[in-house]
Amino acid sequence: MPCIVMWGTALNRLIALCAVLLLLFSVPLPAQAQDSSGYAICSNQTYALCASASAFVYAGVSYAKCIIKRGDSISAPPLTFTTRNGKTADICDVNRAGARNGYMMSTFSLPLEVRAGGKKALYTCPGDSTGSYAQCDGGTCFKSTSGQYFPGVGFVARNEIICSCPITAPVQTEAPVSYQFIGPYPCQPSALSVCNQDVGNGTIIPVGSPPGAGRVLTLALYGHSFPINECQ
Repeated sequence: MPCIVMWGTALNRLIALCAVLLLLFSVPLPAQAQDSSGYAICSNQTYALCASASAFVYAGVSYAKCIIKRGDSISAPPLTFTTRNGKTADICDVNRAGARNGYMMSTFSLPLEVRAGGKKALYTCPGDSTGSYAQCDGGTCFKSTSGQYFPGVGFVARNEIICSCPITAPVQTEAPVSYQFIGPYPCQPSALSVCNQDVGNGTIIPVGSPPGAGRVLTLALYGHSFPINECQ
């Protein structure tokens, strides 16, 4: 059933309970990468947005056709590591280095097309779903793929890029919902078939996230919620 909801509705609060705890322990820092234990905000960088993409599976890895964007984005977790110089770096540092080395990272911002009036919507798989999805936040993307053809996804435009993303199996729990992904709007019930599809070489899977993750990241990045399309 099609509807327009806010990220902060009662339903989303219910399915995002665990994700909300992420924010409660997150304290942004005044730096280009506003890093905390929960997320990193990358300011005014070029990045790959994969939130509404689908991905081609091959040899245990998924490859998503994502959009190249410029501006502020967020990643959770921040994927920190210690450099050879003993300094702490995160995904924003890795992404900034990619600008001169032929790659970029996949981070999150709210896709315009999922906002109210757009042509895409947020779908939620039921709790007993078994189909895997691509987890692209933190994925590595290679500029050499722009303007080329790639198996399973076809032509990659100049403003698009292929990102390598881990494949994630949904957690089997007694919760009423599983993972979420962005699909077509108006709502198409057939889009939910991916929730239980078998995944192997050549399968096209959605880019997804745990329930409520997009809402939490949106609030952290923009400081407020947006009305979005949602299909149930």
